[in-house]
Amino acid sequence: MRYEGLKDILDLAVRLQGTRGGLTIDEIQAAFSISRRTAERRRDAVDAVFGPLEPVDRDDGKRHWRLRSDALRRLVSVSAEELAELEAAAAALDGRAGFDERAATLRNLAAKLQASLRTESQARVESKLEMLVQAEGLAMRPGPSERLDQGLLALLREAITTGRVVEFRYFAQSTRQSSTQRVRPYGLLYGNRTHLVGKTDWADEPRLWRLANISELQITDGAFVRDPAFDLQRYAERSFGAYQEKPVNVVLRFDAKAARDAAAFRFHPNQSVEENEDGSLTVRFKAGGIDEMCWHLFTWGESVTVEKPGRLRRRLAAMCASLAAHHSAAQEGGF
Repeated sequence: MRYEGLKDILDLAVRLQGTRGGLTIDEIQAAFSISRRTAERRRDAVDAVFGPLEPVDRDDGKRHWRLRSDALRRLVSVSAEELAELEAAAAALDGRAGFDERAATLRNLAAKLQASLRTESQARVESKLEMLVQAEGLAMRPGPSERLDQGLLALLREAITTGRVVEFRYFAQSTRQSSTQRVRPYGLLYGNRTHLVGKTDWADEPRLWRLANISELQITDGAFVRDPAFDLQRYAERSFGAYQEKPVNVVLRFDAKAARDAAAFRFHPNQSVEENEDGSLTVRFKAGGIDEMCWHLFTWGESVTVEKPGRLRRRLAAMCASLAAHHSAAQEGGF
């Protein structure tokens, strides 16, 4: 057997210990961009040095491997670059749509990791970390800055993980009225705004509630069993943004000048991209949320053409006409 590099074996050991569901040989191949035989040798090396590895039963019919070992604790170190990534992620969440609580959680994690450093490493890592944080910035992007009730995320996470019904006051943007809601919380969707996904007794489909419009939330004594057929990721992929509508087939064509930018842009998780002979780019996906698509397509201006569906094209044209009329009226009025 050919011996693998120590770092490669250690990296795999960390991954195998850090995953509760284990890793398959296919996943090891993909993670390290190696052949199947090399993946098997690395797995065997981890088993020999840090093992034994435990097989994990999963529903996909594949063999998964997991490591439980105390031998890694003194070998795994935290780098300044990794701590800087945590700070960058926290900075990206600061002030965004009520994400301050998540930013604080990341910074608490960074502080715990720093505290776990050996004394001789602390000063060196902290000095380098300070330099990295000062040398890297975050471009300001416009977006909603919503405040959430203190502790709201923590309460919702507790209710989700324990299967408890929540009750809260909700302010509806459309009616400008508040009402009391009892919801079986299924998950949280993060975007420009954060939404709670859950089921109620008055609707067959899961509903969305904007967290910034939730107040006085309490976890009740009522328990519920989560629908095993519900998949949060598939639910999110039905829409463009957060709003849930019946999905439609969307075809967008970007002209040659914008093709490179469009090719690097992710419009939808299930999109397909095709380069055309004239240098333009065609993007296809299936999703609901016509208005949110229009709001985004505004930013591409004349470089994008909506080929399908006609409903999206007409809605975008109507929005543009309404906006133009509004500014024309403002100009005539001397504003």
